[in-house]
Amino acid sequence: EAKHQEALQAKQKAAAEAKEKAAAEAKQKAAEARHQEALHQAKQKAAAEAKEKAAAEAKQKATEAKEKAAAEAKQKAAEDAANKKAESRKIASSAKHDFQQKIYRVWDVPSGSKGKTASVRVTLSDSGNVTSVLVNSSDPDVKASVEAAIRQAAPYPMPSDPDARRDARSFSATFTAKQ
Repeated sequence: EAKHQEALQAKQKAAAEAKEKAAAEAKQKAAEARHQEALHQAKQKAAAEAKEKAAAEAKQKATEAKEKAAAEAKQKAAEDAANKKAESRKIASSAKHDFQQKIYRVWDVPSGSKGKTASVRVTLSDSGNVTSVLVNSSDPDVKASVEAAIRQAAPYPMPSDPDARRDARSFSATFTAKQ
């Protein structure tokens, strides 16, 4: 019976050791599974963060591109407006010069007034008719003859460009008698 007891104890000891070994293996497998799960979650988190970062960078680049395009468009519009304004001024200046030449052609210069001058300020309507004339001259005959020439030369050919026409509606000039 002692042998039987000893065999039973050995069997119980072996069973206990096997149970401990199985528990240790199960514990080890559980630890490995937790470790694998942690690695998997870390990879997913890193991938999500990388995706968010890439999306944020793409959004930033798109915003910068839009801002750059808007700034370039604004600059181009400003340049275009400046060019149009300069062209309108050039057209108006040419028209005013033509008006002065037209006045010179019809001016009946009074005799004996060579070298005398008259400064004028003329306002025209959109159709080129005279709306006001202001003539300054020390010689009343020159003053009257220049005003008559201004009115006789009307209507003046107005530029078709609205901005140039607006600029050409008013001009100042000095006329000098050449005979």
